[in-house]
Amino acid sequence: MLSTIVLASTILVTHAPGWSDLIITEDMWSYGFQYKALNVVGDDTLHQFWDVFNQETRIGYKVYLPDGTVIFPETMVSSDVWSGYSTSALVGDSVIGFWRQGVPAWYCVRDIAGGEILPRSLFQSDPYYNRPFVDASSDSLGRIHAVTVIPAGVLYTVTEPGFGEVWRDTVPGSRHETAGIKIDGNRVHIIYREGYATPMYVQYDLDGNITIPAVTLTTGLAFLYSLFSTAVDVNGDVWYFTTAGRSYNYITLFKIDGETGDVLISDQEIESPGVSQNFLVILPDSSEEKLYLMWIANDGDGNYWVYFAVIDTNGEFVEEPYPAYDYSDEEVQQLSTLTATINESGDIFAIWSQGDVEVGGYWIVMGWFDHNWVAIGEEEAEASVNPPSISASCNPVTGSVSFSVTDDMHDELEIYDVSGRLVTMVSVSNGAAFWDGRDASGNRLPHGVYRVSCGDVATTVTLLEE
Repeated sequence: MLSTIVLASTILVTHAPGWSDLIITEDMWSYGFQYKALNVVGDDTLHQFWDVFNQETRIGYKVYLPDGTVIFPETMVSSDVWSGYSTSALVGDSVIGFWRQGVPAWYCVRDIAGGEILPRSLFQSDPYYNRPFVDASSDSLGRIHAVTVIPAGVLYTVTEPGFGEVWRDTVPGSRHETAGIKIDGNRVHIIYREGYATPMYVQYDLDGNITIPAVTLTTGLAFLYSLFSTAVDVNGDVWYFTTAGRSYNYITLFKIDGETGDVLISDQEIESPGVSQNFLVILPDSSEEKLYLMWIANDGDGNYWVYFAVIDTNGEFVEEPYPAYDYSDEEVQQLSTLTATINESGDIFAIWSQGDVEVGGYWIVMGWFDHNWVAIGEEEAEASVNPPSISASCNPVTGSVSFSVTDDMHDELEIYDVSGRLVTMVSVSNGAAFWDGRDASGNRLPHGVYRVSCGDVATTVTLLEE
């Protein structure tokens, strides 16, 4: 059942052009920062898993839109026992959540609107060492390829949701450290850490055969933290973004040729303000040859930032690092556990834990980035008198609604239901459009949340019963 409850409130923090105001994404603050996961289905349907649900060590889940409209309300997906270390992955238009329930790993599968496809089920019963996270990616058959760490090394498994594990291997020569995995066609890319500070890469095919034996990405690092992010770009090359260096307080990029395993970029250091950079994310743009970088930085004196940068597939900056969200002048100065996701258009949605001095705990907040702002200078943005937009004359809608549209390039509005199905199109004339709440056949549509799109801009309206 759809809900039209808006999330708790808007958070006023200084943000850069192209970035949204922040909203709180959970109903109850937490007594500490929370591991969390976020996936976007379609353009803007956000699926969030997180630790510490309602101040209990359980796994929470909800589905919402960027404006705060709740599609599926907060619910506990773990059993009512100690649970933590949540992660998630996409399988088509479904979302799979993973977590540790005690020592074993568990999972569940949810549809685009949050409905239960597979209830919580045991994923792996193997023990873990120091990184109990499940990192997963899916193939074209809908199977889950996952890596975890066990005392014997890096465990690589293939699972068919609802049927169970069909294949496993311990990566030869690996140790019980950390690992990440990405699927690209018939290639399975696995990044892992051997020992304290040696990053490694190995490639499998979908049948479990090693196609590129273990490759050492670099040696002689002073440190290599266990927090990292991996991505595959539009050319099929693999990226590894981590906190590492030959001296401290750097963030570092590696790039591996996805076909040969050759190391194309080795420990490229990126300077960032502050003494600490952590919770790094790298996201590939599926339509262009660029990648987005995000991380949390702090200067050791209580000042925090959420930093952002754009690079091309050669590792050169398209946009130099800058603070997407600047907390340096705010009373709230505790940020942690950033994660982010990207839609097919290149819009970015990010969540992190933000400390609250009034309650003495943390809230999870979400902000998003409009990909149209990449490579647009602030001067150009300020000079734009009439940027594309859609606004509704009323919301919620009980009968009919008119829209004001400032997009001169398109003459129709597209209206979609919550499943992403196009239900009707209405004409735009002289910057205005009218919708009577009916589909293309003239049938009155059921109450719920509908997405109204015109070119690259969109909004949502809630249709109520007449």
